Amino acid sequence: MGSSVLLLNLLFDGLVLGCIYGLMGIGFSLLWWISGIVHLAHGGVMLAGGFALYVAFGALGLPFVLAFPLACVLALAAGLALDRFLYKPLIARGTDEMGLLTASLGTLITMQYALTLIFGPQGVTMDADRLRAPLVPRLLPVFDLFAVLAIAATALIFVGLWFLMARTRIGREMRAVAENRDLARILGTDIRAVQTLVGAVAAALVMPAAAFLLFSTGITPPEALDIVLIASVVAIIGGRGSIHGALIGGIVIGIAESATTWQFAAGWRQLITFALLYALLLVRPQGLFGKAAA
Repeated sequence: MGSSVLLLNLLFDGLVLGCIYGLMGIGFSLLWWISGIVHLAHGGVMLAGGFALYVAFGALGLPFVLAFPLACVLALAAGLALDRFLYKPLIARGTDEMGLLTASLGTLITMQYALTLIFGPQGVTMDADRLRAPLVPRLLPVFDLFAVLAIAATALIFVGLWFLMARTRIGREMRAVAENRDLARILGTDIRAVQTLVGAVAAALVMPAAAFLLFSTGITPPEALDIVLIASVVAIIGGRGSIHGALIGGIVIGIAESATTWQFAAGWRQLITFALLYALLLVRPQGLFGKAAA
């Protein structure tokens, strides 16, 4: 009985973790799909936003409703700065995908070490306090406000993103650029404006994930590469360009990692993640919901 209860709680925790992973990966997936950029600096933008939230809310004591938008502005500024001063000049000079990838990796490492110098390698965390108190005592699995917020926020964000992409003019332009950039340009779409907007959306989408991590496990500068690895795996498993695929990919990874700790040490979690990725690529190289290459 006790073992079954533990597994049930681990699976529910994996669902919550998977929602956070989905939020971590969706911005990365959008940039990869629409702009053709493997945005490794995505992890640095997320950490920068997370540390900004910690300073505003934890150190300065600003109300969360004020601290969170301020942190979003910083993450947005970081994302737009990378688009303007890193990717745009390189693309204008005809840099190939490997060059963009190398530049993005170098930027990620630079941001990681800059944050380490400012905040130290130990990182920061926030006390979840009442967010972790069970809402219904004796209910299994243990259901707290943190889980409710994580699941509800993820659902709202993904529904909103689906509406943006499927029901708005700018969303149609994004999909047009992703499907056929040359044709979209001929039809009058401003390719650079669309790519800049995608960069801004991707930067803003890191903040909910950063906030949830800050109130659960905390964030540390050395996690920058781990974050972008998770984001890339989520994007690959879900399928390039699939919004719901990113969410499902995140949930699959989250549940698999959490369930692994039922019988194995925590160090096995990443091994399970990449084993799942390898197995999927053998069966469906395009991911769960991606389109096969012509």
